[in-house]
Amino acid sequence: MKKAHLFAFAKAIPNAYATVLYSDSMGIGLGMMALTFLSPIVGLAGFFTLICAMLTSRLLGFEDWDSKSGILSFNSLLIGMAIAYYYPYSGMGTLSGHFFALLVIASLVTLFLYVAVNYLCLTTFKIPSMSLAFSISAVFFWYYLVRSGNFSGLNFQKPLLFSPNLQLGAYWRSYFLSLGSIMFVPDVLAGILLALVLFMITRIGFLLSLVGWSICWLLLGYVNMGDTYGMFFPGFNLILISLAIGSVYLIPGKSSYLLAVFATIAGFLLAYAMSGKFYYSDFMSGRPLFLYLPIFSFPVNIVVITMIYALKLRIRPRSPVMNDYGILHPEKALDTYLSGYRRFSNIGIPQLEMPVAGQWLVTQGHHGEHTHKEEWALAWDFEIEDKQGKKFSDEELTLSDYYSYGKSVYAAAAGYVAKVVNSIPDNSIGDANTIDNWGNYVSISHGYGFYSLYAHLKEGSVKLSEGDYVKVGEKIAQVGNSGRSFVPHLHFQAQAGAEAGSRSLYCNILNYKQACAEGGYRFVASGIPQEGEMISALIPEKDLANILQIGYGQSQTFAVKSNNGNFTEQWKTDLDLLGKHYLVSDAKAKLGFSVYHGIFNALDLTGNRNSALAAFAYAAGRIPWAEKQSLTWQDEPSLSVTMNKFWKNLTLFLIPFFKPIRVESDSCLSSDGDGISLESITHLFVFGMKLRQRRATIDLDRKHGIRSIRLFDAKGLILTATHFSSEETNNV
Repeated sequence: MKKAHLFAFAKAIPNAYATVLYSDSMGIGLGMMALTFLSPIVGLAGFFTLICAMLTSRLLGFEDWDSKSGILSFNSLLIGMAIAYYYPYSGMGTLSGHFFALLVIASLVTLFLYVAVNYLCLTTFKIPSMSLAFSISAVFFWYYLVRSGNFSGLNFQKPLLFSPNLQLGAYWRSYFLSLGSIMFVPDVLAGILLALVLFMITRIGFLLSLVGWSICWLLLGYVNMGDTYGMFFPGFNLILISLAIGSVYLIPGKSSYLLAVFATIAGFLLAYAMSGKFYYSDFMSGRPLFLYLPIFSFPVNIVVITMIYALKLRIRPRSPVMNDYGILHPEKALDTYLSGYRRFSNIGIPQLEMPVAGQWLVTQGHHGEHTHKEEWALAWDFEIEDKQGKKFSDEELTLSDYYSYGKSVYAAAAGYVAKVVNSIPDNSIGDANTIDNWGNYVSISHGYGFYSLYAHLKEGSVKLSEGDYVKVGEKIAQVGNSGRSFVPHLHFQAQAGAEAGSRSLYCNILNYKQACAEGGYRFVASGIPQEGEMISALIPEKDLANILQIGYGQSQTFAVKSNNGNFTEQWKTDLDLLGKHYLVSDAKAKLGFSVYHGIFNALDLTGNRNSALAAFAYAAGRIPWAEKQSLTWQDEPSLSVTMNKFWKNLTLFLIPFFKPIRVESDSCLSSDGDGISLESITHLFVFGMKLRQRRATIDLDRKHGIRSIRLFDAKGLILTATHFSSEETNNV
């Protein structure tokens, strides 16, 4: 085995332990592995079956030797600990040939079962099978132990390395016992250690573990079920259900927490219904004639898989938000959602691009006074108006005198043409066709019952046929004056059906500029154009990454002057395995970013805050490149830009309940000769009061990219960074 393969194999071991708690944290994995050895036999058996499964999965080609994942083998880890927990204890004699042979067989059976069951779950339910394979396998081997006479419900408690007699209340004692039971070490100390590890890694996860147990505790009292029984079977199941629904498969928030409460109650009812007794014949006096049937982790698997699968079947996404980002850590998943997704659009609201090019006036918006009412209220009418407020040239005689007439109409999103009407004559100026109300139109299906409609089109201008596929931005027709239209204009809406007249649907327009009365434009990343607004689509700069010198593999160097001294700082652009781009500074700072639709977006900042890269993050939360014009916008940048790790994690913990800390920025981009200047003022609010403010500026041009960066606080300039030319860099 190569050294690199050996390192990957060693790293996969704690990852398998962490997977039991829905985590990919090495810290959680190492902590959980260590606490299993509080019960040496349980810890040894689990470790042994895990190694057997990992070796087999690699030898048989289920995964490569360079894999650092323990996902394929964590069910085998659980079955090993379960067998060790139930296997009769007889001192060192417990570690017999039969014991280890049973562990090997159970490990491999569970591995094959997991591969098959997980494939079925992924293909059928689009969700991993979690520990379902372990539960199925565990029932089988539990029955084997009972039928073979190796388990009678007596003499199976395993010795612990140490178990201090901690005096705790019944609630906390049972909570820690339930936590320890996750790893088949139902001991208070094991539970305390696991709770500490969980708290250090994720406060959201720790809170949800308490929520799950609290519900279990209340329901145990309500149904009068003994807590000794309850701490092992419903207890750990309900804790895992609360964790999975509240923070792993869903983005943490009020709705996910409420759903976690409901799922936990459902899990308790399922556990209660599945609990029972196994009766058997035994002629020896003093021994019980029944055993409690273990339900293992069936409740958590059934409840979580069913609920998450059901949520995936929603027609349109709503809150709670699915965690589809591949991030298992609750705080990191929430931070990624806030800084990289919710900043740019609202969940569940479709995002469409402008259907026309150039500057247009919204002559009727949502709930307009003329025709945008009732089921057709969520629509826009677009017309062109000149600086004098006229919509036509000097003489208003023919349709062609109107600026809007004949202008191109473009697909606002990709899809298939659902309906085309193309033969309705255009009306003369001032006339309207109330029989063919919508005139010529095109409707495009974007899937899931969502369509876009382009109406009152010019006769014969549609060159598409029903069933044709169109790309976003592809020309589909021309503006006309057909149907109920007195003057040429485009009626545009999202709707629920293919036919014109279908119920209009709520949607946002992406990346448009709103002309300001005082001059310049306000950039809107996603919004609802209002009646009377003059708007135009932001033309994306396709070469923005190269202009900013942030393409993959590119680097740039800056001379930095700050309160901490003068130094040279170099940035390099890197790309991780998930496709996320980073600017990595040799001043020990790292900035995640994206360039989407020709707009630069800073996503998250880590490391040194006294660096040029940190100053850049303040200024460049968003850069919509626009030359020869003035542009303003507002943003809610990533929490990591203005906060250290402690305050960011505290804020993320509180956000699902309320938002005590808020970050906002006001930015302005203006022409500066052949280049542009960008200024951003970032405000930090605590309970609505402005606590801190930072002002940052960047000078840019198309030839040199970033020329300089400046960062100011309330007292004045605190950092400047000047870009080195390639010749200057070679001389440094």
